[in-house]
Amino acid sequence: MNGNIVIIGMPGSGKTTVGSLVSKKLEMKFIDMDEYIARKENKSIPAMFAISEEYFRNAETECAKEVSKESSTVISTGGGVIKRKENMDYLKQNSVIVFLNRPIEKIIADIDTETRPLLKESISNIHMLYSERIYLYKKYCHIEILNNKTAGDAANSIAEAYIRQKKLLH
Repeated sequence: MNGNIVIIGMPGSGKTTVGSLVSKKLEMKFIDMDEYIARKENKSIPAMFAISEEYFRNAETECAKEVSKESSTVISTGGGVIKRKENMDYLKQNSVIVFLNRPIEKIIADIDTETRPLLKESISNIHMLYSERIYLYKKYCHIEILNNKTAGDAANSIAEAYIRQKKLLH
């Protein structure tokens, strides 16, 4: 199995940082889906949201379909990728889905709301997003990792869980 690791979780949970560390640790390719979408659309994420959230979500779905065809790749997703079942259907075809669960207080302490379209109006939106999405993160993941220490600790936990999962499948 040369499957992927797809990291899902709340905005600010550390998906990109931790995903990059996991890819280095396991010598896998790394794709940040938000960067991938921005390059493909030639627009920033906030610019796409300015057109409409649906515009962004459609671009995200198209990219989920494309990146799901990769192999031996760590893919960090946007926080809302779980809002469309089809995104998760694409991504889980060839992947172990990891929910990077970070305590809300830690997200609030670290997050830059200016770069987060759904949090720009108010950081309190994060509580609303969390309550809307938590059951979807848990529903779609194969593995849940708590990111409550360092990014390196979370990356090690993901790498170890992925190796265990691969052994179970063989």
